[in-house]
Amino acid sequence: MIRTEDRAATLEAVFAAVRSRDMDEAKRLAREALAGGLEHPTLLNLRALDHEDAGRLEAALADLRRAAVLAPDDFTILNACGLCLARLDRREEALECYDEALAIQPAFGQAWFNRGAALERMGEPAKAASAYARAAEIHPQNPHAWANMAFLAPRRGDEAGARKYAERALALQPDHPTAVMALASVELGQPAAAEQRLRGLLTHQLGDTERGLALNLLGDTLDAQARYGEAFSAYAEGNATLRGEAAARYEAPGRMTIPQALGWMLDWAEKTDPGRWAAPSRSVQNSAGEVGHVFLVGFPRSGTTLIESALVAHPGVVSLEEKEALRAGVVEHLADVHGASRLETASDWTLQPLRDDYWARVREFGVDPAGKVFIDKNPFHTLKLPLIRKLFPEARIIFALRDPRDVVLSCFRRRFNLSPATYEFLDLERTAENYDSTMRLAEILRPKLGLAEHRLIYERLIADFTGEARALCDFIGVDWRDDMIDFAGRARRGEVSSASGSQISRGLFSDGAGQWRRYGEQLAPVMDRLAPWVERFGYPSF
Repeated sequence: MIRTEDRAATLEAVFAAVRSRDMDEAKRLAREALAGGLEHPTLLNLRALDHEDAGRLEAALADLRRAAVLAPDDFTILNACGLCLARLDRREEALECYDEALAIQPAFGQAWFNRGAALERMGEPAKAASAYARAAEIHPQNPHAWANMAFLAPRRGDEAGARKYAERALALQPDHPTAVMALASVELGQPAAAEQRLRGLLTHQLGDTERGLALNLLGDTLDAQARYGEAFSAYAEGNATLRGEAAARYEAPGRMTIPQALGWMLDWAEKTDPGRWAAPSRSVQNSAGEVGHVFLVGFPRSGTTLIESALVAHPGVVSLEEKEALRAGVVEHLADVHGASRLETASDWTLQPLRDDYWARVREFGVDPAGKVFIDKNPFHTLKLPLIRKLFPEARIIFALRDPRDVVLSCFRRRFNLSPATYEFLDLERTAENYDSTMRLAEILRPKLGLAEHRLIYERLIADFTGEARALCDFIGVDWRDDMIDFAGRARRGEVSSASGSQISRGLFSDGAGQWRRYGEQLAPVMDRLAPWVERFGYPSF
């Protein structure tokens, strides 16, 4: 136990080590002081750093939370809490910490930057770009804010902005990886030049995330040059690098993976009694005042963003794009087989709080469904159809389909914000297994749940956009409007958060169909798994 008269000297020794940038010594002294009973925000912050370095993120967070209690006006501690939460993939909580820090010190540029990073990973590119811009305004010599603004710009088709911001970043830090990748993104029309830029970047020492993203982008430049074997190798190497970096988070002991979740769900779905999913005797009253409720599901890269971008051009339609509003229901009823079994017989009064939570989250995400047809677009909601059936039995389902081979290839090639679901796309065979299991689950549940469903076929939509979109409007109960064809502007304004944003900004195009043929040899290991779905959905086998 440190004596009272020795406490000041102990703290001064810690502060001296920090001032001299001897962080190892500072952390050692902090550990000893805390073990001796001396509690101080700086000591807790240093021990939290030690925990973080060792991967003990929950322990680090506990120390930072305690430090924030001891020093409630210290905005740097709140910022550190946010960074720790972000590493734990608790991004909404991280955002709250950054906002608390900025409420104390609005000119804290680091918190603005971190806020942008959290928003970017939460699928809010426009808000992220705004936060990065504020960070750059406060600290114009910070190359990272400019680089991240440049990296986001191509997603809305803003090539001029990407170049401008990237050049600002590179003037401050030559060869800044994110800025170089942003320039390569806008140079894909000159793929040889983009390739040369990326190969130069890859000669530098990069972090795993930067190297993985650069390799993936290199794959795009090689694909544009019809060098498909080389492109696939670049995608595979980039994904393996990203997977290695993320494995500790998404395959940690005790953490259920998506394949494991699909495993128990398939077993449960086979056994569930259709009689338990009969329509309620009375209409369920929703509390949002919406005139129609639609879930747009399927599988990523199946055209959900394309049609959603068109539908929200209608003044009578609003959409929640890939934000998780069903969380409370998922935690209660889809975390394991026991929760799903409870869902089968759940009474309306036990479900109503989950409905209320859903609509509260929708509004928190900035969407007001009152008087509108409300679309909850999230391809991963396919796994949540039983929950949707119980909470919103009158909801309509748009199920998007695309050639399974194109879907799997596209998921493997594209760059997603990582989550437990998108982590699976970093491996080709696991992507195909995930697709197979998801489609099997949907096929098993479809006749049992009895939801009103409209199948939207991507290739038909591309071939006859107006005809297919008109039929979809009839299904959801809105009139067709010619201005719905001009959907690309939404992506250009940064309002499309999915991995399809850059493609949507180009408008309607047909080169997304049949891409798998270029990679037939590389897809060979998963063709047998996908073949039944190719046949079932009526696609040619070659």
